[in-house]
Amino acid sequence: MKEKAIELINKVHSSDPKGEALLYANQCFEWLAKINSNYTEEQEMAARCQHFKRWEIPRSDFPVGKKGYYQWRIGLYQYQADKAGEVLLSVGYSVDFVSIVKSMISKKDLRNNANSQLIEDVACLVFLNYHIQPFASSKDYTEEKWIKIIQKTWGKMSEKAHKFALEINYDAAILDLIKKALA
Repeated sequence: MKEKAIELINKVHSSDPKGEALLYANQCFEWLAKINSNYTEEQEMAARCQHFKRWEIPRSDFPVGKKGYYQWRIGLYQYQADKAGEVLLSVGYSVDFVSIVKSMISKKDLRNNANSQLIEDVACLVFLNYHIQPFASSKDYTEEKWIKIIQKTWGKMSEKAHKFALEINYDAAILDLIKKALA
């Protein structure tokens, strides 16, 4: 069942028009295994589906600004959870199993649900490890805005994830911003 689920999940990821989803899913799984070597099957599926079909709901479909961003993000979390749940149910996982996975993907009760927090930690570590540098290269943000982005990312993470984040080998400019953000 697990192998079939991963096969179908990877097939969906491979249909991403930008060609990024499968790599991102693999990066999430890699970080899951690093920060929790005793991960459950539910946690693995949630990590692999963290951005499931994300490209189907573009940010540009929502209003510009903070309010529009949050509307997009919250709707996206539920959409990704529902779509991942459909795949998991189709291969025979129980409704209870799928409910747990969907809760993690949709970030339900983030600060009080260890599973949801774990998947949020995974997402933040993937961003910091693999995506902050290319993201920084593509944006013309002020230092102040970068510091706020890093502080918000840091604020979503657990203490355990903070320790892992501090071990990442950052570009000097990013490391400087991180130090300023954490000061």
